[in-house]
Amino acid sequence: MRVVTNERRIKSKRRIAQYLFVISLVILIGGLIVSNFGPKTMEFAIIAPCLVLPIGFATTLLSVRMTNQFVRLPHPDEAIGEGLKGINRRSILYNYILQPNHVLVAPQGVFSLTTRWQETGFEVDGEKWYNAKGRGPLAPIFLFLKQERLGDPFKQARQEAESIQAIVDEALPSAKIVVRPAVVFTSNKAKLEVDEPALPVVYADPKKRPSLKALLKDEKKKDEISLDDEQIAALDKAFRGNQRDLVENETA
Repeated sequence: MRVVTNERRIKSKRRIAQYLFVISLVILIGGLIVSNFGPKTMEFAIIAPCLVLPIGFATTLLSVRMTNQFVRLPHPDEAIGEGLKGINRRSILYNYILQPNHVLVAPQGVFSLTTRWQETGFEVDGEKWYNAKGRGPLAPIFLFLKQERLGDPFKQARQEAESIQAIVDEALPSAKIVVRPAVVFTSNKAKLEVDEPALPVVYADPKKRPSLKALLKDEKKKDEISLDDEQIAALDKAFRGNQRDLVENETA
């Protein structure tokens, strides 16, 4: 399997996350200092906190969110790459090149991979998700502060699949290939209980079930259209577009 990654985008996002963390600390600490040692007037005592606290709070939340996505281990691109080792060598994994952060082109088809890093237990029943940490009156507040809210994985997965469907249709207009979305949990600490999910919900780790690698094996058994070398090459050209400085590696 080949892995094509936009390393520049990854480094940029991680750098922004680090800068935002430092900026949020400077704002909060600076606001505390100014509040204690600034002018002792009623107007200043009211205006200073009203300006500093919202800005500091917003930058902190944004920093935490970007840290969770791009800095927190395991990195999604690395977890998916490790989990897919050993699959068909004609397959190509694209990281941070298209609107979906991760797209897999394999003989079995085209897959948009929507990742989640959360390290807790989830129950999936059809379209419904149940978060073990989301129960209790204060749970939503703590999830918001830690930026651990799950969101709507299925909605996001469908939107990401649709965003590249047009590219696939243009590159292979007569192939009738449908981009298949899947939700991938990158942390081994996540615990999934899946009951006929609306879309595939899998682990990146091939040792756990259900796994992304096992999903590809199941798709291979189906009697559906498979991609040949020319079609994979056409999609590769379409996905890369005019982007330069992409890093390409090959896994075992």
